[in-house]
Amino acid sequence: MSGMPWDRGWDPFRELQREVGRLIGSIDPFPVGRRVAVYPPMNFYDAGDRYLLTAQLPGMTSDQIELTISGETLTLRGERKRAEGIGDECYRRQERPMGRWSRTVTLPDRVDNDQVSASFAGGILTIALPKAEAARPRHIAVTNGAGIEPNGGRGA
Repeated sequence: MSGMPWDRGWDPFRELQREVGRLIGSIDPFPVGRRVAVYPPMNFYDAGDRYLLTAQLPGMTSDQIELTISGETLTLRGERKRAEGIGDECYRRQERPMGRWSRTVTLPDRVDNDQVSASFAGGILTIALPKAEAARPRHIAVTNGAGIEPNGGRGA
């Protein structure tokens, strides 16, 4: 009866490996129903005198995208439509979200709302948000000599 699995004896490490694998396989910290994909994926960065925001919107056109700015809040909205003739029952895997979406970004500083511009090419939306004059750093000249007294010129 040599060569049978029970002839090898009990291996505690093999048993541990099997049990840990079973345990990890049964635990899914991100169940499908709870996964929330943030759409559209975007990058937002400071480019000196302006902020730039880029968002990936493959398969969309510029007339399907709505942008609004109010104070320090920028909102992107749109709708990704399903391809005609393809029903839900036909999909075997669907990773690109469909339907209406909205994304709101709080801007770190005031921007010049009248100068905000956006372009859309190759599925990438680029929004340029020029900083408002008050939000831009300004250089303050330091003078040499007496000029400002600590208590405003009043006696001690």
